[in-house]
Amino acid sequence: MEDIIVPIGLCATIVGIVWLVSHFNFKKRKTIHETVRDAIDKGQVLDREMIERLALVTDPVRADLRRGVLFLAVGIAFGFLGVMVGSEQGEAIKPMIGVASFPVFLGLAYLGLWAFGRRETA
Repeated sequence: MEDIIVPIGLCATIVGIVWLVSHFNFKKRKTIHETVRDAIDKGQVLDREMIERLALVTDPVRADLRRGVLFLAVGIAFGFLGVMVGSEQGEAIKPMIGVASFPVFLGLAYLGLWAFGRRETA
């Protein structure tokens, strides 16, 4: 029974996390659009500074930096967990380092995107 429940639970958790992130990003963008629409409907003039501040909320370059740092932190945490568990059970180090490598490489990729995007805008 555990052979079925654990993998299904792990997959469901990953799907749930992706859905939550997507859902709240959608709600954030929708709120910004509604705010801009309400301001225009009320006849307010949106100056350049206000539009730039609203654009910073969904700036992909800043989001890449945040994601990169977050993925690196998760990967380092998994690696640290592998070392801690591996100190008692030697066979746990390699699998946990393998698991840790995925978020570390994702984090490095996002940091690369952040650096490349920053260079393009400068």
